[in-house]
Amino acid sequence: MNEALLIIDMQNDFAVPGGTCEVPGAHATIPAIRRVLLRFRELGLPVFHVVREYRADGSDVEITRLAALKEKDMVVPGTPGVRIVPGLEPEAGEYRIVKPRFSAFMFTELDLILRRKGITHLAVTGTQLPFCLRATLFDGLCLGYRMTLLTDASSSRTEEIHQANIRDIRDAGMDCVSVDEYLRGRAAGAQAPS
Repeated sequence: MNEALLIIDMQNDFAVPGGTCEVPGAHATIPAIRRVLLRFRELGLPVFHVVREYRADGSDVEITRLAALKEKDMVVPGTPGVRIVPGLEPEAGEYRIVKPRFSAFMFTELDLILRRKGITHLAVTGTQLPFCLRATLFDGLCLGYRMTLLTDASSSRTEEIHQANIRDIRDAGMDCVSVDEYLRGRAAGAQAPS
């Protein structure tokens, strides 16, 4: 199986306590994400750090977030908030993809790079599930990738929202497993990194 890891929006503004757009629970997922990240590195499998950046003038932000951006800087290039959280920083040879929308596939080179590398399976982690992860999962599925959500290496604003989204994603036929299950290779019978 040719697989890659996506780590989505694990940036200071989203995933550290007190961040401008802090997602409750995102910081707590760092150790779980790091376990998967280290395993992918150990196996020499591709890692994609997918991040959000907004121009300070708001010219590239979704129209629904324009007012919020005018009130406070959010993931503006050159600010501390845009940096990837400590413990998950990219290493040489890993990819950094800047997404201008919720989905990591929309207006990015992600699909091109994955196809060139022969990737067929994606393990998805990060924050936050109802928006960026969900959009990425469904777009990946539509593009023909086998998508796996690592449920305890992802976060939402509340546990209720998290579980509701997991149900939807699972109902669409995607694998939703814990980090332990994934690393043991029990994700719907597929051979994951072990």
